[in-house]
Amino acid sequence: MSRWRTQHSPDILHPALREWFRTPVGQTVLQEEQALIVDALSDRSTAGRCLLKLSAIPERCNLEAAFNQRQFNLGNIAQYGFSQVLDAVCDFHQLPIANESQDIVVLHHLLEFVENPHKVLREVERVLVPHGKVVVCGINPWSLLGLRGRLGRLKRSAMWQNHSLSINRINDWLSLLGFESYNARYAFHRLPINRPAYFMNHASLSSQVPLGGVFVLAATKYRAPLTPAADFKKRGQILRHPSLAGATRNVRD
Repeated sequence: MSRWRTQHSPDILHPALREWFRTPVGQTVLQEEQALIVDALSDRSTAGRCLLKLSAIPERCNLEAAFNQRQFNLGNIAQYGFSQVLDAVCDFHQLPIANESQDIVVLHHLLEFVENPHKVLREVERVLVPHGKVVVCGINPWSLLGLRGRLGRLKRSAMWQNHSLSINRINDWLSLLGFESYNARYAFHRLPINRPAYFMNHASLSSQVPLGGVFVLAATKYRAPLTPAADFKKRGQILRHPSLAGATRNVRD
């Protein structure tokens, strides 16, 4: 069983996240990653579909409504007092959503700040329809922003006591769950310094350069739905176990 980094209590963690994302660095991160998320959702296959948004900071995950007819925001009880955009309060490890009922799921800075990110991905796989899409946004540990996070851990900063998940690790988890990644982009190729303002205003590098402070990974669920056998009686005879059916075996001397 995986051992995850101990998170701070929600009373400490969520205010720290909101405070950091209000800084010039945090605002630039949100602006650049949002453009990549919108780009991942802008193809024709996502138009008019049902979108589920799960975020550690749901009020900052603003997506254009033109791409989807229905958008839902879910959050845990610790986020209820901070956000007015939640449609329902729930546990991210047990989503109150029917199996295979969502076309798209966006995970916005969530996997780093939940108790068990693998359980969250399993829930996402459960609620997504076959050929549904998941878009994962997270902090890239192999970047200057990731290095800033390691320094923050030494100071026991609540913002940086996260799981530090690499894009390769998330790709492996998605592959095991039946997903196939088709797009990976990177944003915030900058020094994570609030002053001077030059570091937030200069031109960024290409989104293909894998050294950005955040990544946006898009994947498609390719597990096909099961089709029941036409002849249920014949199938039952083939699969029935003698001990379960109460049958006995005649043994000849």
